[in-house]
Amino acid sequence: MGLGIMFHNNVMAYILKKLAGLGLLVLVMCIYIILGSGFDLYEFSEALSNTKVWGLICGYALVMTVLIDLIRYKWSEVTNHTGILLHCLAGFIVFFPFMGFNLFSLIAGSVGALCGFIYAFSCYFLVKKKHVVWIALLVFPLLLSIRLFDFTIKERWTEEKTKSSFSAEFERFNGKNEIPLSLKKGDAVTSYISFDQMNEGGYGYHILDDGGKLVEMNELEDTHGEYGVNETNVIQFHAENTGTYRVIITGHNLKGKIDVKWEIDECEGI
Repeated sequence: MGLGIMFHNNVMAYILKKLAGLGLLVLVMCIYIILGSGFDLYEFSEALSNTKVWGLICGYALVMTVLIDLIRYKWSEVTNHTGILLHCLAGFIVFFPFMGFNLFSLIAGSVGALCGFIYAFSCYFLVKKKHVVWIALLVFPLLLSIRLFDFTIKERWTEEKTKSSFSAEFERFNGKNEIPLSLKKGDAVTSYISFDQMNEGGYGYHILDDGGKLVEMNELEDTHGEYGVNETNVIQFHAENTGTYRVIITGHNLKGKIDVKWEIDECEGI
């Protein structure tokens, strides 16, 4: 019974150590992202929302650190310093199978090696103190809560809506604005999106289906000339399922006006 409890405690301590090390790595990466965005909370929350990328990073880090520990267990002469180097190597080589051997993969590999060093250093040294372990573990629920908030900024925002159009004027738009469209399966939607840009701010758009997945859209030529000299983007997409689709308009410290109009070609008999 005592051996079973000891084994259980050792396993739990090992898992906590690895998760805490991963939490510290994620925290460092988040600090870099928020600094790189100029403390743009919307951009930061959007980066956190890419759960697939974060899942791949965390999953790869955990798998590789366990494999490295198995190597250390098999060959006891492998020291902590060698273990750190193996973590750096794991972070460095992961990009080459996908990107090939070029300048970009070397840069990405260098960043990956740095992340591997931070993770190994965290596991081997920082998390020996119990209070650091629990602080690091708080990173995950904290980040999950941050990504649930919308940090969109709209200053002097005025908008008009109809059944087939949306327009807005603003002094500053940083974030996203959603335009819901109730569609039936097979409906074809043609949208005309115009941006009247009055500063150097950025903008963009995309479509999400009822499940929050990106919808494939086709870019068409503007044959209407409805918006004059303003840049007009004409897109078309089809509803694969019945539900509420969302046209997402994004702005990055943008000043100006946005006009969106759409035509729905309903598919009969489906």
